[in-house]
Amino acid sequence: MRPRVGLIINPLAGAGGKLGLHGSDGLVGMASTWSNERAALALSSFGAGSEIEWLSGPGSMGADLLRVVGAEPQVLTLGHAGSSGAADTQALASQMQQVGLDLLLFAGGDGTARDVMAGFLAQADAAVPVLGIPAGVKMQSACFAVSPAAGGRLAVAFLATSRRCTEAREVMDLDEAALRRGQVLPSLHGYLATPTDPRLLQGRKTRSAPADGEAAAALAASLLPELRTGVHLIGPGSTTWAMKAALGVKGSLIGVDVVVDGRLGLRDANEAQLLALLAGMAGRARLWLTAIGGQGHVIGRGNAPLSARVLRRLGSAALTVVMTPAKLQALAGQYGGVLRVDSACAEVDALFSGPVRVLTGPRDRAMLRLVAE
Repeated sequence: MRPRVGLIINPLAGAGGKLGLHGSDGLVGMASTWSNERAALALSSFGAGSEIEWLSGPGSMGADLLRVVGAEPQVLTLGHAGSSGAADTQALASQMQQVGLDLLLFAGGDGTARDVMAGFLAQADAAVPVLGIPAGVKMQSACFAVSPAAGGRLAVAFLATSRRCTEAREVMDLDEAALRRGQVLPSLHGYLATPTDPRLLQGRKTRSAPADGEAAAALAASLLPELRTGVHLIGPGSTTWAMKAALGVKGSLIGVDVVVDGRLGLRDANEAQLLALLAGMAGRARLWLTAIGGQGHVIGRGNAPLSARVLRRLGSAALTVVMTPAKLQALAGQYGGVLRVDSACAEVDALFSGPVRVLTGPRDRAMLRLVAE
């Protein structure tokens, strides 16, 4: 019997990322191919002619992409035509649960995960295994694969075995309106049954401990001589926020800021602004990022304006990773000291993969590896 797999794509997922909006909630009618491109990377693992019975949302919510890759899905209907919304994802998830699936794949972010879960709650008589293809701006939930390609491999392996093990994985989300005001307010919304593989699933994002503040401040103070000269792109996060605070600039906790000779040049920059800044500046700008606690991602989570095009102009030599000793120890225990890059471009992932310098204190250095799954 052929495995029955559902596919739901949120066509608006990730649309706000390169614009520096930190999410896509409230965006209507915006043209974006981001989530379809991410879903295509996952589907490439299935191979041509794979024996799958596909169910999908209509048009850009799944059917169009499946037909491009040579599949002919059973297309579920919605009560209207036009732009998709949260209610449509919920309706599709509910229909798919009633039909019965071996696995549901969805491409989106935390909001899409919430919508899938909400659709299931209306029909909670059976647990359908669910796996998220990361395609949002922020992905704090633990039901996502570490990359689209990893999600495809995990899905294929899960469907190929008769012992399909799942575990309850958290669905987290941030209040996007508060996030755009600089407030980080995460909430746990529930759990989804997700195929089990700790190598290919991302962890739930963890927040920095209060004690990390002193360590981050000491590290930031030691970097001031470097930061006061030249062009520096400083990413989001509490550790990098300490660098902005040490400089005395009114930067963003959640965005990419540009500091020029110690002064704020761009706050919460978007992709277009960064590309304009870097034109003709090859090798002259520095990039400072931290790893996401609980996940290990340095590139590809929460810093969407650092697109593949921007990263290519910067070059891998521009990157320095900063983190507190406590975060380094936690990530080493969880992932063996491996950090992750997921730029959505295989060429750029390969460019940044390999050893990376990590600063953890005024006189403390480490070399870790950036990997693309």
